[in-house]
Amino acid sequence: MPYDGRGPDMKRRRFDDDNPRGRGRGRGRGRPDRPTRRDDVTEEAESSQTRQKRERALPSRVIQIGQAEELTEDDIRSALEVFGEIRGVVSPSRDIFLVEFSSLERSVFFINHIDSHGFLIRFISPDLNYGPAQDLPSAMATFTSKSNTSGANHVLEVNVLKPLYPITTEVLHTIASPHGRVSRIVIHNKTEEKIESLIEFDSIMSAEACKDAINGADIYAGCCTLDVKFSKAQSLNVFKNDDDTFDYTDVNPAIAANNRKRESQGPSDDNYGDRGHDMGRGSGPGRPRRGDRNMDRGRDGPRGDMGPGPGGPPAVLMVHGLDSTMNPNRLFNLFCMYGDVNKVKFLMTKKGIAMVEMKNSRGADNVLNHLNRIKVLGSQMSISPSKHREVVIYNNNAPGILEDGSENVQVFINSRFLRYSTEKRAAKNRLVDPTKILHFFALPLEVDEDFVLKLLEDKGCPTPTSISMHKSEVCSAGLLEFDSTEEAVDTAAIANHLNGTHKGIKYLLKIAFTGKKSMPVENYEESRPAAGSKAKGKKDEEEDSNTSRNFND
Repeated sequence: MPYDGRGPDMKRRRFDDDNPRGRGRGRGRGRPDRPTRRDDVTEEAESSQTRQKRERALPSRVIQIGQAEELTEDDIRSALEVFGEIRGVVSPSRDIFLVEFSSLERSVFFINHIDSHGFLIRFISPDLNYGPAQDLPSAMATFTSKSNTSGANHVLEVNVLKPLYPITTEVLHTIASPHGRVSRIVIHNKTEEKIESLIEFDSIMSAEACKDAINGADIYAGCCTLDVKFSKAQSLNVFKNDDDTFDYTDVNPAIAANNRKRESQGPSDDNYGDRGHDMGRGSGPGRPRRGDRNMDRGRDGPRGDMGPGPGGPPAVLMVHGLDSTMNPNRLFNLFCMYGDVNKVKFLMTKKGIAMVEMKNSRGADNVLNHLNRIKVLGSQMSISPSKHREVVIYNNNAPGILEDGSENVQVFINSRFLRYSTEKRAAKNRLVDPTKILHFFALPLEVDEDFVLKLLEDKGCPTPTSISMHKSEVCSAGLLEFDSTEEAVDTAAIANHLNGTHKGIKYLLKIAFTGKKSMPVENYEESRPAAGSKAKGKKDEEEDSNTSRNFND
């Protein structure tokens, strides 16, 4: 088969049901196949088998996260800490994390949430289940005991059958490194029928994960089949770094200088660590080049392929099911609560569909986890990751006009309403699901509750059932309660960032979701009766200036 220059993409065999690595799928003839990517699918793609396993698992404070080889401890912690206090995060192998919540109630709440809404971390949909024990030490002991009883070893014997292309340490490292930290590789026997090699990992669990993932797979389509089993060797001796032997650690001072020389050369020109496949592109058979994703992942911080700025490179979301009254500004008003928005573009050829470019993948994950499938302006909004890397705007084309008269494209990169542009601003936000209670803030001290209600009424927002307002030294803020979450979402989409002038004073109305399901009356005095009730004296009105008003009294 002619080589197409793409490097050793893995052709996956069809996995058995008892294999936790999932199934792979080829992509056509004449080029190496590659497995289906989990980060290109949404929560609807979660298999029924995974759901059945979750239903069978016993509730535990420990959550087991699988298929997480692309994630770091920081990714896991930041994504799950919004569901409750986290006691610890450990990784027994390259693609598995164990997370312990402070209580069983929090872990059960998390599993129930993802069963109902799905869950993504940096655009990745990992396998989520209860852990094998109630605490991290016991769970880790379970993983260790499984490895010890299975005859596993941290050294693998990897035989390459039908080697039609050259096999080097570079090729083997490209294949093995996504599943664990590789220490050494030795190729010790080459024949026309078979190439024999040994790969040493830093742990038994990493070796076990690699064996499960690549055994029986083809490096190139139809040839270079991998036969993998545990070796009895306890360590490998490497005296030089070349195509047959390589030491990836700095333990051996004789080759440490050579290691550093290779690293100082930096990544090759065709690196694509952004969201490419694990197997690197190559310049010819047996000469693959490793992208960022195949470099050893540090446990102390985010991966190097996250791009400029915290949270990674820009990420694009596809939004379906939008009402005809929705426009880029209203969509921004909702999405901005979960991450900074760069651009919004409504498709003119397909009604009710928009593309939203988030500043980074972390913000996109937040939107997916909290806004997907909610109802807004009478229609259920469906959100999914897009394969596009950015929203393209052509300057030489006139913008389209939507039904409400607004332009179909808006750019928000320099908007003053971005809430995550600095660490200080980001720390003020709470990542919560929409509820029927809204928090409004940033209004001038001179406005009152009647002004807020009149402003919402003039813009066609649903009428709140109650309002509470208090004044700080710098601004007026408060809470709005509606009959339903849908009404609160509609109000946020329409009224968030309303601004203008009131009695010669400029005002700005900002809105955020509170996550509360009822008005916290313990922070206020008795509610005021609705309009039309018995008039109060001036003294009574002054006493009630900071209390809530309930319009259902």
